[in-house]
Amino acid sequence: MEASLNVTPFSKSLLSGLLTGIIAAAVNLVYSIIYRDATSFATAEIIMPFSIFIGFPILLAMAGCAFYLLQKHLHAGANWFVFFCIALLAAAVFMTVLDTRKYGGTLFSGLRGLCLGMEVITCLLAAVLIPYFAKHPKIYE
Repeated sequence: MEASLNVTPFSKSLLSGLLTGIIAAAVNLVYSIIYRDATSFATAEIIMPFSIFIGFPILLAMAGCAFYLLQKHLHAGANWFVFFCIALLAAAVFMTVLDTRKYGGTLFSGLRGLCLGMEVITCLLAAVLIPYFAKHPKIYE
């Protein structure tokens, strides 16, 4: 007897966001370790492995839900999702640059460099992997 799965577009989007979040957490953890070793930066205790592996899957699972809503209500929902991810990335980079100009310091040092790298990694992975996993025909068989 074979169990049947009831796979809906919402469940595909949610699972694709969760899977992308797990991948993003692993990549961000590796980036965090490399960045901290290269710059001897160790003062941001909020960005630790536990918070990375809890925060990014939850954040990107919500992004998967947003992908579903865009797919459901807009004609080219996947394209709009990618556009919003890239726009969010541009806004985050822009805000980091403005913060650097306002308060001094260098762009790729300390907490700014760590967070900027994680923002870039997360937004790019969300823009690419969530639509890919949600539309992949054989991943949910």
